[in-house]
Amino acid sequence: MGAPTIAVVAETALDSSDLAQLDGLYGKDIKLEVLVPVTDGEPRLLAALDHIVLGELGDAWSALRGKDPDAAGLAGATRILDESLAAARAAGLAAEGQVVPGDPIAALVQTIDSTKAQAAVFITLPHLVGDSLHEDWAAKARRTLGIPVIHFYGGTTKLLS
Repeated sequence: MGAPTIAVVAETALDSSDLAQLDGLYGKDIKLEVLVPVTDGEPRLLAALDHIVLGELGDAWSALRGKDPDAAGLAGATRILDESLAAARAAGLAAEGQVVPGDPIAALVQTIDSTKAQAAVFITLPHLVGDSLHEDWAAKARRTLGIPVIHFYGGTTKLLS
């Protein structure tokens, strides 16, 4: 039997602190399956409320209007994936991954089914409204998956409930 697989949904490129967090949780004998969403995946209203709370009214309007992922969004997700895989491999971890243009939870379920991942980890940016209302990706995954789900903000050591 090989190393256990951990499915990671990353909204930001994995860095040394994220990898240290994963090492502290699971050790080095793991394989990462990294999924990088093309868009932030939040419902439009929650994303708009985040922007309003932060005083970003133009971004709030854009979030409400919504639009399909564009070439820049795809390029950004691809960059995040490439940087994450390079960092994981440089840290001695086995890592594979993919860019997810649609629903990250659906892609996560497929990845868990195909890899038999033993846990899911969400490494995201703060989403004030969605995180507070427990409507973030990790909360949705906890309601859907039958495996442990961990959530922390990229570049930090704070685990979220």
